[in-house]
Amino acid sequence: MPDYETFEHDVLIIGAGGAGLRAAIEASAAGVRVGLVCKSLLGKAHTVMAEGGIAAALANVDDRDNWKVHFADTMRGGQYVNSWRMAELHAKEAPDRVRELEAWGAVFDRTKDGRILQRNFGGHKYPRLAHVGDRTGLEMIRTLQDHGIHQGIDVYMEHTILSLLKDGDRVVGAFGYERRPRLQNHEQ
Repeated sequence: MPDYETFEHDVLIIGAGGAGLRAAIEASAAGVRVGLVCKSLLGKAHTVMAEGGIAAALANVDDRDNWKVHFADTMRGGQYVNSWRMAELHAKEAPDRVRELEAWGAVFDRTKDGRILQRNFGGHKYPRLAHVGDRTGLEMIRTLQDHGIHQGIDVYMEHTILSLLKDGDRVVGAFGYERRPRLQNHEQ
C-alpha cells in the first residue's frame, strides 16, 4: 500500500477562513465536487478575530446610508489606491451577504424593532457594521462552516500544502501532507 493518498475534486480551495468557506459554498452550489483544505481545525481560521462587525449599507440605523456612500467611504479609507471595482462590488453586495448569513442561522445584535443593529466604526460616515457583540468573526465562521458541511464539501483539516501542481500556466492540483500522524489499524 502506498504511503500517500490522492483525492480528486473539481474545485480545490486552500484556506478555510471566511473567504475560503464562502467560495466552497458557492462552488458546491454550482454542483461541482469541492475539496477544502485548512492548516488547522475547521473553525480556527483568523476570521474569528474579526470583532468589530461586517460593513454593509443596510441603513437599519440611519436611512441615509446606501451602497454609494459605502463605496465612497471605502475608496477614501484606502487612500484611493484600492481597486475601485472590488470596492464597488463589496459595497453593492455586502447587504445581501449579511442577509444570507442571517438566513443561514447567524445571530446578529438587534434594534428595538428587530432589525440587524449597526454601529459606527472607522471611517464609515454612518453606522454600518452589523455585529454580534465583539464576536462577529466567530459567528461568521460558525455559520459558514455549518452551512458548508451540509453542502457535502470534503474538508481536509490539519493539512499543509507545499506546492501547487501546474500544467503549463493552469493549476491542476496541490501537493501537501497531513500534519497529524495517522494511527495504524491495530492502534485504532
